[in-house]
Amino acid sequence: MEPNQKKSVILAATDFTQVGDYAIDNAAAFAKVLNAKVHIVHVINKKTRKKLKSENKGIDHIEQKLQEEAGKVTSAYPVEASFEAREGSIFSTIGDIAQDQNAMYVVIGTHGKIGIQRLLGSFILKVIKRSPAPVLSVKKLAEGNSFRNIIYPLDLELGSKQKVKWANHLGKFAGSVFHILSMNPDGKAEKNKMRADLNQVIRIMDQHGVKHTETVAEPGKAFHQQIVAFALKQQADAIVISTDPGKISWALFGSDDEKLIYNQEKIPVLCINSKDLNLIIGGP
Repeated sequence: MEPNQKKSVILAATDFTQVGDYAIDNAAAFAKVLNAKVHIVHVINKKTRKKLKSENKGIDHIEQKLQEEAGKVTSAYPVEASFEAREGSIFSTIGDIAQDQNAMYVVIGTHGKIGIQRLLGSFILKVIKRSPAPVLSVKKLAEGNSFRNIIYPLDLELGSKQKVKWANHLGKFAGSVFHILSMNPDGKAEKNKMRADLNQVIRIMDQHGVKHTETVAEPGKAFHQQIVAFALKQQADAIVISTDPGKISWALFGSDDEKLIYNQEKIPVLCINSKDLNLIIGGP
């Protein structure tokens, strides 16, 4: 989905656990900032049916719980909230619902990469890979987060500059300030490319009236570690990263994307899939 001026839908995925509460709470906080609606979804799978059977309850129990969650959202924030339960797999069905709802953002809670995920791969990366909308990964309640102070890492990946389209959207509708941290590569050609990319992003932000700061990372240090340290220094509300659905894969010790998504400081991470690189980077 591309940013537009229509009232947007923010989808919150819940499994009725603590991380589901994180997703709903952050989606509501995000929706309040953006004057958007929240659509709470639960994917009914084998795990759901097994739990319902053990509790001697029917599918209508899921609808009741979703209705209760929607009521909490409308009374606490307040924002408009709807809900939906759908059969399927979390890896594809969340993306399908996001597509059907024309969702602007998807919010998912996570404890981190634990247990069987270390063997089968990261669950949340599989959801991100299939999502048509940016995915906000959260590890705690919103706690008053206004999404006004956002870290924008800029590296040499082709999709990195595309994040500026969403920076323009959040700058306009949420008043977000973006703190750009640009990579500091070793080679001269890479440095020149990095400088040109930074200038292009700054120019587009300036054209759209997006407030920003610029900082160059230290050379020779792991960029993902510097991103988290920089976010802490700036007291950031979120980090926005570019993810390439064609490259997202399992890594034994975790990819840099995973290390950011599962950061121990519990900073929310907005994951934006790279799209057609021939598109205008800054958007309309």
